[in-house]
Amino acid sequence: SAPIADSVTMSDAVASDALMALTTRPGDAGRVRISYADLGVEQLGAVYEGVLDFAPVRDGGAVRLLSTGRRKATGTFYTPRQMTEYLVRRTLAPLVADARADRIASLRVLDPAMGSGAFLVAACRYLADAYERALVREGSATAGELTAADRAGFRRLIAQRCLYGVDRNATAVQLARLSLWLATLAADRPLTFLDHHLRAGNSLVGVSPLDVRRQPPVRSSTARPRELPLFSDDDLVLTLASVVHDRYRLATTPDDTVEAVHDKERMQSALERDASPLAVWRRRCNAWCAAWFSDEPMTAQMWSAIELALAGRTSGLPEEVEKRWLRSLDERARHEQAFHWEIEFPEIFFDEAGRPLVDPGFDAVIGNPPWDMLRGPGSAALSTFARQSGCYRAQGDGHLNLYQLFAERMLSLARHEGRFGLVVPSGLAADHGSMNLRRMLFEHCRVDALLGFDNREAIFPVHRGIKFSLVTGTRGGASNPLPMRCGLHAAETLDDVPDSGPPPGSVHLPLSLVRDFSGPSLAVPEIGCEADRSILARILSRVPLLAADDGWCVRFGRELNATEDKGLFTSSGLPVLEGKLIAPFETFPGRTKHFVDPAAAERALGGRPFAQPRLGYREVASSSNRLTLIAAVIPAMTVTTHTIFCMKTRLPREALWFLCGVFNSFVANYLIRLRGGTHVPAAVIHRLPVPCPPLGDSRVREIARLAERLSRAHTVDAEAELHARIADLYEIDGRDLAHILSTFPLVDAELKDAAARA
Repeated sequence: SAPIADSVTMSDAVASDALMALTTRPGDAGRVRISYADLGVEQLGAVYEGVLDFAPVRDGGAVRLLSTGRRKATGTFYTPRQMTEYLVRRTLAPLVADARADRIASLRVLDPAMGSGAFLVAACRYLADAYERALVREGSATAGELTAADRAGFRRLIAQRCLYGVDRNATAVQLARLSLWLATLAADRPLTFLDHHLRAGNSLVGVSPLDVRRQPPVRSSTARPRELPLFSDDDLVLTLASVVHDRYRLATTPDDTVEAVHDKERMQSALERDASPLAVWRRRCNAWCAAWFSDEPMTAQMWSAIELALAGRTSGLPEEVEKRWLRSLDERARHEQAFHWEIEFPEIFFDEAGRPLVDPGFDAVIGNPPWDMLRGPGSAALSTFARQSGCYRAQGDGHLNLYQLFAERMLSLARHEGRFGLVVPSGLAADHGSMNLRRMLFEHCRVDALLGFDNREAIFPVHRGIKFSLVTGTRGGASNPLPMRCGLHAAETLDDVPDSGPPPGSVHLPLSLVRDFSGPSLAVPEIGCEADRSILARILSRVPLLAADDGWCVRFGRELNATEDKGLFTSSGLPVLEGKLIAPFETFPGRTKHFVDPAAAERALGGRPFAQPRLGYREVASSSNRLTLIAAVIPAMTVTTHTIFCMKTRLPREALWFLCGVFNSFVANYLIRLRGGTHVPAAVIHRLPVPCPPLGDSRVREIARLAERLSRAHTVDAEAELHARIADLYEIDGRDLAHILSTFPLVDAELKDAAARA
């Protein structure tokens, strides 16, 4: 049965070729039949990635597949099995430990970016096994008597009652249903009804029905919430009471017959129709969200009129204007696929009487959300929605990344004492833009494991230099201490991590140490072992921060911007240095291709001290380079672009060369590397611990002398002596210095040995 064949002209030869390709594969002795009984979620994940990368287009009479780049653009990648299974068992284990079977069957587990359903399938298997063990423990079943059919029934029960998933891509939703059907298949049962829990929609764009009254959808609005909403709480309670009852029936009625499945299909269809009890609420929420994305900005007065129209009252608008706005908002809501969690899954937030639950939310939220920066015109509306709608409270001021929005939404959807497990870029733990999200995570959740991975073995098909983290925890309380382990690079490592308790080889990082290290941003240092934690704690307790009042009290910042100030560049004048034109202790103004007129530089820099030497460092850095922090004294009458951050504070010559020596030292680079990331912004350098002896101190003079000497001619002995003297200044003993030197694999062994001897 192929309804599409009724509307598309297709020859028997084409149909035959398609059927042969779907049911057989090339073999040594001709075509070999494919066994779809062996198809698993891992293969479906690969299929999903492939489908995302192509789209069919008609070329004359033929249809060709064109690459879309959607997979890379949306940061959508299949998660390796070891990571999926680790996150599932680590997240769900505390919920099923010693739990009764009926409690396990009542758990609600969500993946808000489910893709082809890998996490949900793993959760289905894990919870079904836990359900079986609970039945045996309670005496309701005997392990030796349970059959394969019984176990398939347990998986069907879990899939039907416990698992929830959302994805914006309709293909993903279909594949997730197929994945769970394969996991729950029973020869004598129809396919499990999953439409009520696996939904297509945009997890990031949605609003609570009662929250719409908080403010009109006006960008940069200062309007206050109205006291008399058009819709009363009683209206919503009555609506929800009937809907939640039907939702419970969908989840708990067995799927043992085809008729039962068809009844569920009809019930779900009735809930989605325009005449359903929730339709008015859904349309109002749709309109509110759509207004944030509309090309025509909404005003408070217009929104009041729109609400009246949505309530079936006279809006006061001309009929054509009212119809145009309502049509436009409906179309925009469909385009954005707004997904209102309390409307789509009301049983998670309300009881069968329609009253708000005391502890609403999912028991566990798990997944690998997309990693993609929000840039360009198409992303501006989502950024505005995230920052001004009030639906998000933990987003920063810089460029947003989809994982940041997903992480906040995932945490907010978990109930109090609910569990979470997610795969995110390492920026969650370190980037300035994730500061508010970290506070939410560490101060209001108990993280029980933060595992840091690099991608050197291409776990994900992205750049090998990308780092990412696996985070599990419980909503509520605080993460103190923070159990973490960094430097992992193989997914197989996760097989050795237990379901609960500290991961092997992890370091317990007190939040007080994190605050001392990074201040209110709570950026987490990449502590690889106990020696790192001990060295960092001792340095922070003894050495002042660079910008602190009891330290050097200096500030760094950008000078020119290579893009924005491009119009100032000329063929002669003051040399313009960029990051690649400085090396440790050295600058190369003779290699520059850009110059700027002195008067133009004066106007652009507004009194910045470019007429005299000042310390500068490369803002772009990498922990895989020989050194991460690269600094030099920038010559007078030379300016720099944004890839070099320069000191804005005026200091004597001796102090400049002293700080130049410290910045290029192994100790300072070690401390910077603990911060991770590929950039060293001013906020990071200002919190670098730097010893501050008084000017004229013999140690300052000697280190300044060595640094200036290295700027003219490099020798191993001079550099080794410099590193040794700076280590003494930080009060680093021989054992700790040996550990620090071991973290610089690209530094010559001769220099390391000489520094250790010195």
